[in-house]
Amino acid sequence: MAHVAELVEGRVIAHGVGVRRYCAAVFAAGVVTLTALASTLNLGYIGRQPVAFGCLAAGVLLGEMLPVKVPRRGDEEDIVLSTPFSLALLLTGGLGPALLAQGSASVLQDLLAGKPGWRVRFNLGQYTLSLAAALGIIRVLAAAPHTGTARPFTGAELPAVLLGAAAFFVVNTSLVGIAVSRYQGVDTIRYFLNNAGFVIATGTVLLVLAPIVIAALAYSVFLVPLFVAPMLAIYRSGRDACRSEYAARHDPLTDLLNRTAFGDRVSAAIAADRTPSAVMLMDLDRFKEVNETLGHHYGDLLLQQVAERVGGQLGEDDVLARLGGDEFGIFTRRARDEALLSFARAIGESLRTPFELEQFVVDAQGSIGIGRYPDDGTDVQTLLQRADVAMYRAKEVHADVILYDERYDHHNPAKLALTAELRTAVQSDEIVVWFQPELDLCNNQVCAVEALVRWQHPHLGLLPPAAFIDMAEHTNLIKPLTQQVLRLALHQVSAWNAFGLDVAVAVNVSARVLVNRDFVAQVEQALIDASVPARHLKLEVTESTLMVDPKLALAVLQELSSMGIDLAIDDFGTGYSSLAYLADLPVAEVKIDRAFVTKMTTGAREASIVASTIDLAHHLGMRAVAEGVEDLTLLAQLRTLGCDIAQGYGISRPLDPQRATTWLLHSHDTDYARGPQASA
Repeated sequence: MAHVAELVEGRVIAHGVGVRRYCAAVFAAGVVTLTALASTLNLGYIGRQPVAFGCLAAGVLLGEMLPVKVPRRGDEEDIVLSTPFSLALLLTGGLGPALLAQGSASVLQDLLAGKPGWRVRFNLGQYTLSLAAALGIIRVLAAAPHTGTARPFTGAELPAVLLGAAAFFVVNTSLVGIAVSRYQGVDTIRYFLNNAGFVIATGTVLLVLAPIVIAALAYSVFLVPLFVAPMLAIYRSGRDACRSEYAARHDPLTDLLNRTAFGDRVSAAIAADRTPSAVMLMDLDRFKEVNETLGHHYGDLLLQQVAERVGGQLGEDDVLARLGGDEFGIFTRRARDEALLSFARAIGESLRTPFELEQFVVDAQGSIGIGRYPDDGTDVQTLLQRADVAMYRAKEVHADVILYDERYDHHNPAKLALTAELRTAVQSDEIVVWFQPELDLCNNQVCAVEALVRWQHPHLGLLPPAAFIDMAEHTNLIKPLTQQVLRLALHQVSAWNAFGLDVAVAVNVSARVLVNRDFVAQVEQALIDASVPARHLKLEVTESTLMVDPKLALAVLQELSSMGIDLAIDDFGTGYSSLAYLADLPVAEVKIDRAFVTKMTTGAREASIVASTIDLAHHLGMRAVAEGVEDLTLLAQLRTLGCDIAQGYGISRPLDPQRATTWLLHSHDTDYARGPQASA
């Protein structure tokens, strides 16, 4: 059952003298109760039934020494399995043997675990009161247990026994719950309400085992040791479950909390007492240079050392997490701006001493943004977003620390609210993909479709990419958003393949996504999940995306190309990449920007640019794709210039999956010289 030494471990928010006084009072009450019941503490059962007592006492000791760890709300709860055996001793041997076994086991476990004296005494007191309460109920309802007999209770007395066990549960849970809530500094009623379901479920299972242990004892004392095997199995299963839960909520590199666990911890802390606090977001400056110059191994070493140094600046109530890449999140109860700035500057100062990475010595500094609760936000996602805005402001002005200020937030309040909603939408069915066909001008067949993301907002209706893509880029949501688009697009291709439609899909990739070291693996997994061959996927990147990190971009593109994925340069002509660099890229297509294509019929210069780009693509062994083909005149002109593929309203507007399927099924019957004009 509940045990204060285990329940509070690692989850303390605040404690003081009050909880110790309470625990002392419980111990004193236990001593008074023990004194009052001294005449009933008959230990004769131990001499009459030494084997039975030894088996049950061993069960009590084993249950105390091997508490079952249960993962719960990101932490661990310890459930001791001694209760069924101590209650069995109470019913078969009386209060004296039960207290002797339970008290000795509790003290031994606490001392071996290094618990302070006040906890040891509290556990002695609460177990005494709990067993005494159980005995009192049984005596009132069933006269007295038939101690020392083969059958300590009859079938008619079973309800009284179960009510006695329930009394043990109520007293034990209440005493420990009050201690834990005071130790954590949370409201006692709220603590019980938050934990009622879990406590009742585990308590009921343990308490109903007591009659089963007694039944086994009545049949043969040698059946009792058989309970050891399931106890050990439960102990091991709980330990393994906690390890799995720990791995799922911690960063494997730094052993810090991950983004999910950090969000849960901050949300729980805010909900606990609603006191002012803050979320800090720290991003390392020039971390990419370490990875590129020395390699990812040294980048990992740097992240580990940064985690150690920052952790050394934290107080007891602070929470540190690695949110991803070189981003770290910190939650603190500090409320005043001066205290927050001082704390953040101390963290920044701790990074100024050079880091020794095996044979290399490197410098690393961090930019820190701070979002304050409740002034800047009332939930963890909003606080992280505000801290992110402040952090980027710190980078812009080359400051170590910046507090969030709405003057530097380029998002209006409506967009800020939309950002929080977008985080939820990315994980739901609100993100949808529409498709715009691409026409092969050589054979007048649809060769591919471009995946165009939309947000089906529950209140604002269907939102175009312009309403949220920039927002996703600035809040790092672009990565999960791209993964969602990729997943939806490939599953739609899989559905089309089932209809006999051999069509590829093009997905746009931003710079932040392309240079992510996990991107190639994510693409490969998405293809496997959708059972789609790599030749049916095309990834489009812009020139500006390629130039963010040319070397890394080239390496990623080469990996993707080796998988059989077609690559395309989108909006060609609007960037600033060199032709020499483009010639080295494993690119299959060049998409000519619509800004040039739409003006071909009226501007001679634009027509020349398009013609030159088509020739350039062909000389580089690439296909030329014209975007923004709005009418039949442009389509005919592009055919004359030898353009390979065309895309635009003159062929089809973007279509939702259902209408795109219908359009594709009938596309073979369409005269592309006229061009179908599907409505949006």
